[in-house]
Amino acid sequence: QMKKNKSDYVYLDATKIKDKFSQRFPTIYKNCFTLGINPEKEYIPVAPAAHYTMGGIKTDTWGQTNLTNLYACGECTSTGVHGANRLASNSLLEGLVFGNRIARKIKKNITLSSINQLEKLKLSYNTHQEKYKEYSPEELKKELQTLMWNKVGIIRNFSDLKKALQKISEWKYIFKSEFKTVEDFELANLIILADLITNSALQREESRGAHYREDFPDRDDINWKKHIVY
Repeated sequence: QMKKNKSDYVYLDATKIKDKFSQRFPTIYKNCFTLGINPEKEYIPVAPAAHYTMGGIKTDTWGQTNLTNLYACGECTSTGVHGANRLASNSLLEGLVFGNRIARKIKKNITLSSINQLEKLKLSYNTHQEKYKEYSPEELKKELQTLMWNKVGIIRNFSDLKKALQKISEWKYIFKSEFKTVEDFELANLIILADLITNSALQREESRGAHYREDFPDRDDINWKKHIVY
């Protein structure tokens, strides 16, 4: 509807639940009034946003990754408990359950070695490389975010996904440079994730959960009732 109207938002009508709105959504209610909107009498302008990552680091039912003694929990993981679309607040339960299970697993497998006896690791990345091409991590990050929103957003198709992959591939020149700042490493991680997400969306020739392909609008349980793992 936003594309059809060439608008940055659509309207949410919450006037029918005006007696319950302030109690059920106190923060939103307060923010609306701060912006000069009375949700009990007026429509609320809303727009989609990236809210939750469906998928991530593959773990077992105890939060163990494929690296021994490395555990992961929460939104960064792909535990499979949400299916293709998370129901509201279920991430809280996931964090509670898997966080507890990870703690129990670590406690059970803990060694007698003191953490103070462990040698400090000196981490490095491309330490002998020089700047291959000048770039601004901040500006490139903004461009990447815009690309992912426009080409790998809510409504996906083959053409847009291929264009996104091409652009992401062009940005991989940054890996020929030495990373010195947090922003450098963050940008590198974002480019890797963008590549994985876009490739997965291109491979999955169906629509399922929050993943919608306008060129493959139907769900295909025969071929795609499965995870994509890299």
